[in-house]
Amino acid sequence: MAKFLVTALEAALLLALALAVATARKRTRAHLYFSLFLTTVSVWLLSGFIDRLFAHPSAFFITTQYRFAYSAATFGVAFFFLFGLDFYRGLRRGGVLDLLILSSALLLFLASLTDLIIRRAEAAGGAYLVQYGSLYPLFAVYFASLGGGGLLCILLQWRHSRGMDRWRALYILIGFGLFFLLAFVFTILLPGIMTRDVTSDYTFLAVLIPAAFTTYAIMRYRLLDVRIAVRRLFAYLFSLTLLGIPLLVLFSLLHGRWPENQALDGAVSFITLAAALGLAPAAREVGYRLASRFLFTGLYDEVELLHRASETLSTPDMRTGIREATHLVCEKLGLTELTVVIPREIFTGKADWLAGTRRGEGGLATFHEISYSGSPLHRLITSPVVLEDITARRSPASIAESMKKAGLVALLPIRGSLGEVGVLLVGHKVRGAVDPVDLEFLGRFCERAGIYIENYLLSNYLLTQLEEARKAQHKIEELDSLKTDIINVTSHEFRTPITVLQGYSMVLKDRFPQLSEEKRRECLENIIQSCQRLTSLLDQFITISRFQNKEAPVSKQVIPVQAVFEDLKNELEPEQGLRVRSQTPQERVMVSTDRSYLTLLLRNILSNAIRFSPPDSPVILRADLEDDRVRISVRDFGKGMDPSEVRNIFNPFDRLEDVDKHHSGAGLGLYIVRLIADLLETEIEVDTEPGRGTEFSFRLPVWREAT
Repeated sequence: MAKFLVTALEAALLLALALAVATARKRTRAHLYFSLFLTTVSVWLLSGFIDRLFAHPSAFFITTQYRFAYSAATFGVAFFFLFGLDFYRGLRRGGVLDLLILSSALLLFLASLTDLIIRRAEAAGGAYLVQYGSLYPLFAVYFASLGGGGLLCILLQWRHSRGMDRWRALYILIGFGLFFLLAFVFTILLPGIMTRDVTSDYTFLAVLIPAAFTTYAIMRYRLLDVRIAVRRLFAYLFSLTLLGIPLLVLFSLLHGRWPENQALDGAVSFITLAAALGLAPAAREVGYRLASRFLFTGLYDEVELLHRASETLSTPDMRTGIREATHLVCEKLGLTELTVVIPREIFTGKADWLAGTRRGEGGLATFHEISYSGSPLHRLITSPVVLEDITARRSPASIAESMKKAGLVALLPIRGSLGEVGVLLVGHKVRGAVDPVDLEFLGRFCERAGIYIENYLLSNYLLTQLEEARKAQHKIEELDSLKTDIINVTSHEFRTPITVLQGYSMVLKDRFPQLSEEKRRECLENIIQSCQRLTSLLDQFITISRFQNKEAPVSKQVIPVQAVFEDLKNELEPEQGLRVRSQTPQERVMVSTDRSYLTLLLRNILSNAIRFSPPDSPVILRADLEDDRVRISVRDFGKGMDPSEVRNIFNPFDRLEDVDKHHSGAGLGLYIVRLIADLLETEIEVDTEPGRGTEFSFRLPVWREAT
């Protein structure tokens, strides 16, 4: 009886482990086979001592018990071999071998239920007398081959693993290695040699060895990642005990107390059932809280944590979302650092973008920074880089040195639907080591972060494209307006000189003999002035077209400012040149810019200054040194402008005077000035006030000889 109770407790433990493995968050083929193996072993255990419940069991009963135990063992050892195989080959799918093993197990299972393996068994003199069938040697070979094959797969996994995986494989190897050795010797080998089975009882007790090692591996090294399932199983059993037992006791005490009043008795039953339903959620919550307090206190629920991190990421501001999400994950996993890096090639910038969480003296702190270091840790990768793997020569040694110096244990790719968009830098754990389960969770976190970052970058790109489209639309509207203005202006500006040309040409043609020499000369001068006016308008249109079509490259050179001033004065008519006064510092001022564009810019400004100031007033052309810049200005002493008018003077066809007062100029001079200023990477400033005159100024980089 005592042996039966011990094996029943062992079977209950294995069934609990099987349930935990089967309900794990991450279920693979290895989970399935290991759960089935534990289940069949628990059934095998229960079949071992059932006869002890009876005083004188019959030979038929013991024979059936033996056959049932051997049939359970055929599937148990098959499931163990398939578990070891999947434990070694990882996520690779099974194939023909799995089907072959299961088929052979089924055939041997059916044979175990006949006399081919166990012909007869009976109890006699405190031992079992067993007669074995013709296929018993085949069963022994089958058991040794699959049990040894499963252990060999686990041994290979142990040899090729590092860190946590190595310890997991070691505990499975030790526990089940001893178990299969004892099971083969005490249950198959010795009973097959001796006619009296006196050793198999000890094999059932030997199940404690793999059960203990497996339980330790689950709790200490996260074997098959079933800790969440174990915690929930404990919470379920605790809440069932906390709620179910008191209610059952209460129901048993109250039910049937009022046999004469069936309505009252039914009401009590209904109230008890309603109390069970109402209190069940609260009991489950209490059970889970207690389970979280006493079982795996450092454990995190991967699904819940990933869901919370995803919600945190989904904020309008990417920096805030990444900082808060990494802070949450760092806190739950106990990491020293978790940093999201978006390399410069993703942003098409000159620096790498970093955001995350680091652990310092004051605890966890989030950060966001820009790095110009060009660190190899910030470059895009296509697969995870783990420091332990680098030691095994799977990655360049330079990366290992950089990771050790930065205090990192892994680099994980952050991948979106279109490819890699960043890198996740993973620091050490405060307690313990970062194991494959943590890296697997962080990999799923990277998938969520990759989608979020990609969407954010795409939305930013689309916004940029939209802004560029709006600018292009504005440009098209501006060009369309420009065409309309050209038609309007040219219809006025070209008509006047053409009318003059036509009129004086007709006069010369029809009345040439009657005209005096002086009158002929006057007609020709008016014709020349009209031609010059037309040429000037055409030149302005051609210049604007070149600038707008980007057909005007800038050719920088070192230019003496005083020489440019002198050239401009020499271009003017004598009376206008006398009005222009140039002022430059005593030392020779040189600038680095395009001379032709600088001259054209100043020519247009100077022309307006002469044109819109009294004939007897001077125009000041000045250069001043300001640190590493030269400020060039043109000042007149005309009537000035209202500051509100300044914003429009650089638009095409906006005149500084009324058309009826000045019958020349298309209003393109200052528009050309604006285009040239953009090319020379400078900005035109206007200082004006009605009655005080106007000053146009801009700045260019100064050039100094190297000393």
